[in-house]
Amino acid sequence: MKNFTLSLVLALGFCITSYSQCNDGTIVGYFTVILGQTASFTTAQNAQCDNCYDWDINNHYASSDNQTIGTLKIVGTDTERTLLIEPTAVGTFSIHLSYMDEKGYHTASFMGNVVSPNEITSKRNTITYVKDNKKR
Repeated sequence: MKNFTLSLVLALGFCITSYSQCNDGTIVGYFTVILGQTASFTTAQNAQCDNCYDWDINNHYASSDNQTIGTLKIVGTDTERTLLIEPTAVGTFSIHLSYMDEKGYHTASFMGNVVSPNEITSKRNTITYVKDNKKR
């Protein structure tokens, strides 16, 4: 029983720490974005100045304003607190943020998916009541 408890505690600890390494809340936005619809990602962290942020997309660390890399296009500027992106293809995407503040240089990453508007459907849940007419 002690081994099981120890294993459970270690497994939970690993899950908690591994989750905090990616999408830790520094970058706020939707994990799933819809193809062709602009989405915004922002950070609550304060950099040294208003335009001292560096957003990069899909592991392309030289991406800049109005550039398309893989499944995303940067809409507008990539140096402000908020990044606007437009999904250009279905698939996975990554967003990387770098900024400096009085405590030093910081980075954060965010992973998500681009889905087609056709993949998003709403289905009505209905309950059908069937009356049993059999006599017992």
